[in-house]
Amino acid sequence: LAAGGICGLVRTTPRGMLPGSDVCNLSVMGYDPKKYYSGRSPLEAASKGIELGKNDTAFRCNLVTLSPCSEEGRVYMEDFSARHISDELSAQAVKRLSTLFEKDKLEFYHGLSYRNLMIVRNPVEAETTPPHDIAGKDIDDYLPSGEDGLYLRGIMQKAFEIFDDSLLPANSIWLWGGGKRPSLPAFKELYGLAGGVVAAVDLIKGIGNYAGLKYIDVPGITGYIDTNFEGKAVYGAKALKELDYLFIHVEAPDEAGHCGSIDEKVRALENIDSKMIPALMEILPSYKDFRILVMPDHATPVRLKTHTAEPVPALIYGTGVKADGNAVFSEFIKPSFILEDGYKIAQFLFQPEIIC
Repeated sequence: LAAGGICGLVRTTPRGMLPGSDVCNLSVMGYDPKKYYSGRSPLEAASKGIELGKNDTAFRCNLVTLSPCSEEGRVYMEDFSARHISDELSAQAVKRLSTLFEKDKLEFYHGLSYRNLMIVRNPVEAETTPPHDIAGKDIDDYLPSGEDGLYLRGIMQKAFEIFDDSLLPANSIWLWGGGKRPSLPAFKELYGLAGGVVAAVDLIKGIGNYAGLKYIDVPGITGYIDTNFEGKAVYGAKALKELDYLFIHVEAPDEAGHCGSIDEKVRALENIDSKMIPALMEILPSYKDFRILVMPDHATPVRLKTHTAEPVPALIYGTGVKADGNAVFSEFIKPSFILEDGYKIAQFLFQPEIIC
């Protein structure tokens, strides 16, 4: 694809914003985060059909594994995903949380594995930190702060009551990513195209929901290295018989980056290259015209185990695209285009001809 297409760099994280999957995927989908971003969790709530009023606040509620150090009297973030806890145990934990906080009128919703939600039917203002940013660190420096920080800390402290050996490896919750309901115009309204989305994680489903994109259900997708790579491509490409645009999201490389596993990240990328891309390219050329854009939403270096905000490489291949001389796709491409406003990648992709 790189040899027959064009490669460039895209700044998916606007300057002054944090490189979260929420912000960056909005950019890739063609929405200006500075204009439309209102928090991560409301996007995830939308994927579950949870209605948010104008004053309601949604929070991500991670199940995590904390590790106390008796000698130092400190508590460390051992694993932001409770070692990728099973859906069954996660559902049990969420059910217990719902019972514990019933009188407090807090709502808890089970997501996928460690990814769950808490809804507060009141405005809540607090500064929070993603748990995947503090792996191996003392949590005291990263607990919720600000106007309602103590309120969230109190919820996290009380939540300890539900955890026992039956829920291991989860032994706590971590609240973060709070926000209010966003107001996104429909993708078709912005770009005149009917679209769909393929994703395992609630965040991407939620963005798609607000954007009016059709969700394409694919069996066996997990958000991890064991996901159905080929199925995402086949189901997605076939959906283009009725759609103009498809957004396929793969979480596995990001998870590998957060875990600091170079082996899993390489395996995830190899699976995309050997299973997804060939499956797509068996079907896409059967359509009269097509283009394919391949890019990460952000970098997640295994050395850092967290997101970084530098521009990411992107390649475009297909109808009306003239090759620019890049032979391979990597961080070391020779960019023939650079988009400082990352959300403009959609306009760039949809223009009649792309000759750089």
